[in-house]
Amino acid sequence: MKKEEKKIYIKYIERPCSLFDTKAWYEGESKELEKWFGVGFYNTIFLSKDSVVTIYYDKEECDKFDEAMDRKLTENLFDKLCDIFFELIREAGSIESDEDIFKITVGCWPTLTIFDEISKYPEWATDSMLRRLIRVRTTTETFSYELAKKVKNQGQIKDYIFFKGNVIIKPLQEFIKENNIILENE
Repeated sequence: MKKEEKKIYIKYIERPCSLFDTKAWYEGESKELEKWFGVGFYNTIFLSKDSVVTIYYDKEECDKFDEAMDRKLTENLFDKLCDIFFELIREAGSIESDEDIFKITVGCWPTLTIFDEISKYPEWATDSMLRRLIRVRTTTETFSYELAKKVKNQGQIKDYIFFKGNVIIKPLQEFIKENNIILENE
């Protein structure tokens, strides 16, 4: 029997995050991002301890995303993402239900992801894209946080692992052993 290779995961960020926000982040960076770039982050691990979430990305998915960024990120695509982001911001002004907030939040994630990537790796963008990114971020920096505050049912669970769309309640060490995972940057 062939021994299964270990999957490498890279620690990304820690931040306060409700279960509602975690689910929206996952949906936005998996299915929604795939619509734009042909790849998404389906294997992300969200580890919540007292509602502070640490995100670990599958290194293989990161490599595929980087390749997609090299091939697909153009000024035209960036402009479309920005336009849709502003459209979602306009829509958010008149919504109240958690379901509608979830849809808006999921729809924002591809743009938020690209903004973050360009901020870290400006070589992916043209000067025009960088100028627009600065303008957009300056005028919308609190939007996603303000939208999250409108959610009525944030979810009560504070300690969990969220993986592939599922809430898992077990110790992290048990989870990574069962899934043959190595966490880098620990």
